[in-house]
Order: sequence, then structure tokens, then C-alpha cells
Amino acid sequence: MNVRQLLKLRLGWLFWFLAVKKYGKIIPYKGSIFILDKTAAVKVEGSLATNDNCLKKNGRTTILRVDNHAEIHVKGNFSIYYGGDVICFKNSKLTLGSGFCNSNVKIRCTESITIGSGAAISHDVTIMDSDAHGLTYDGYHMTKPVTIGNNVWIGSRAMILKGVHIGDGAVIAAGAVVTRDVPANAMAAGVPARVIKENLNWGAAQ
Repeated sequence: MNVRQLLKLRLGWLFWFLAVKKYGKIIPYKGSIFILDKTAAVKVEGSLATNDNCLKKNGRTTILRVDNHAEIHVKGNFSIYYGGDVICFKNSKLTLGSGFCNSNVKIRCTESITIGSGAAISHDVTIMDSDAHGLTYDGYHMTKPVTIGNNVWIGSRAMILKGVHIGDGAVIAAGAVVTRDVPANAMAAGVPARVIKENLNWGAAQ
């Protein structure tokens, strides 16, 4: 890394911490890595913890990358546990309410991903709003926004794909691949996921 690259990195950190200070606080536990464009916006009204719950010297990291003119907006208190890998691509917006993502979460935000309050997102979950590679057929859209409501529980190794709306209080079973909307207070399971229970309640994250 040359002097210019190092200076750009340091200035990026300064810009970012000033932006966070204006709105809220960030808790970057050891192993947190930030890759932030100078035009990126990070708005934290509550708090954002990164590489949380990481045992000492286990070598795990969490990467948070925000590209040019992209934005992360944290409305409450949110934790991203160790092994997290979050990318907000150019001009995209990731909105986080409150709750947590457990270890090894992968978020790829190309346009818009919104996660509500009281989120309980388990290990190895993937959330993405784009196919990343285009297909050619009538009515095809490579990217569509993802919305995850309040008090949603997502089980281990589930995948939430483009265009999905998950209603408040819903439960996504472990290993599910969600390609269509899930109503509020419903449980979805399977590949592709389908609703298997309705009118349920669960102990939401605080």
C-alpha cells in the first residue's frame, strides 16, 4: 500500500467516524474491517456493533463495505456477529432496525434491503436483493427490493432472495430458500419456501 492509498484509507475512516458521531455510536469489536467510499453514508441513530460475540484470538472478522453513494441507516441497536460479510453496492440502501445477525451472515445490497426491529437472524443466513447476473426473458428484473418486517426470526442457513417481503412476526425455517412473500405471523420452510403454519407467535428478540 502506497502513501496515497494509506492516506485515502485514513481519511475514509475519519469521514466515517464523524458521520457516525453525528447520529449515534458504533461498537467495532476487534476483527472489524471497514471498506468505505468517501461518498458513503453511515447513519446510526442507536448503535451498531460489528464482529460482536467474537471470542478472543479466534481469528474471525466481520467486513462492512459501503460503496460510492451507498447508505447504511441503523434506526435502533443492531449487532452483526463474527464472520459477517456485508456489502452495499453503488447507490444502494441498507436499513437496519434493531436485533442481531448471528455468525457468518452474508448481506448483498444492490438496491434496497430493509430489516425491521426485533430481528433474530441465525447463523449462515444469506440476504440478497439481486441475482447478480442477468437473464433474458420477458418481465425479468435482476434486482428487486427486500423487506423483512418487525420481530422476524430467520433460521440457520436460510436464504432470502430478491423481491421478497416477509411480514411482521414471521418465522423462516432453517435451510429455507425464500423466493416469494411470507405473510405476517406465518412460518415458511422448504426449497423453495412455502407457508406451513399460520397465526403463530414466537418469543421475539428484545
